[in-house]
Amino acid sequence: MANCKRQDHRETVSFDVVVHWDDMGQSCSGEFHARDLSDGGAQIEGAKRIETGKQVRIHVPQYGFPLEAVVRYCVPAGAKLSIGLEFCSETRRSMRASKKDVDHYEVLQLSPRADMDTVHRVFRIMAARFHPDNPESGDADKFLLLTEAYTVLSDPEKRAQYDAIRADKKPQPLPLFQARAFVDEKEGEVNRRLGVLCLLYAQRRRTSEHPTLTLLEIEALMGYPREYLEFTFWYLREKEYIKRADCSDFALTAAGADFVEEHMPAQSVLHRLLESGVYSQSTAAMPAEKRMSVQ
Repeated sequence: MANCKRQDHRETVSFDVVVHWDDMGQSCSGEFHARDLSDGGAQIEGAKRIETGKQVRIHVPQYGFPLEAVVRYCVPAGAKLSIGLEFCSETRRSMRASKKDVDHYEVLQLSPRADMDTVHRVFRIMAARFHPDNPESGDADKFLLLTEAYTVLSDPEKRAQYDAIRADKKPQPLPLFQARAFVDEKEGEVNRRLGVLCLLYAQRRRTSEHPTLTLLEIEALMGYPREYLEFTFWYLREKEYIKRADCSDFALTAAGADFVEEHMPAQSVLHRLLESGVYSQSTAAMPAEKRMSVQ
């Protein structure tokens, strides 16, 4: 690894990737196994040799776009070849941009006030569950996000820097709530109720010692003015699915939690809200017969 001078923190990974490159005008490709990954490059192993200096394109599960890189070394590693890749500047920018909206606390399902013992314990549990070698629940994408989140939150200095940046960010409306299913007159009202319940359900599951959201926070996350949500909150309070806590804070009630857990068919808006941690970047509107109405 002496040839690889990456300064970025490397994460140990374990997943398969397909690499494409050109050789003497011929298009080549091969399957390799990723061993480490950083914003600056990656180390992969495989049986095919790729000459130093070659430009390659690889698809990494964590990213939805091909990563452009240059081969910096290709050396024997037992029965295989170890290949060091350096990402091009455009790929680095794209990778950094794709991570901007990832909340490390959300990934680990932790409160920002969680102590270090809790960070370690939760990571061990979730890493075992989502490790790619787990035949039942392995998920390479999820495991990478967990590892990246843990790297930051388990380091006091990095965590303090991250918390400072995170505190400066204002809540942005979730794109999901701008879908037609949430803005149509009657259908939208029903789904907005689901949205409020899911926001509060996720908050209570994520942060038991602080299970509430303020009205301002809910407005910001849904992207709707207070007047637009008055009927929604009136209905949910009358049904006793939510309650007013301190000042303008709202919390889910036991009846609200029961409703969420009992009415979650596989293809409903409710299921999609919870499956994405209520922070999904895009969710298509569901057919009427697939929705679970709060009424």
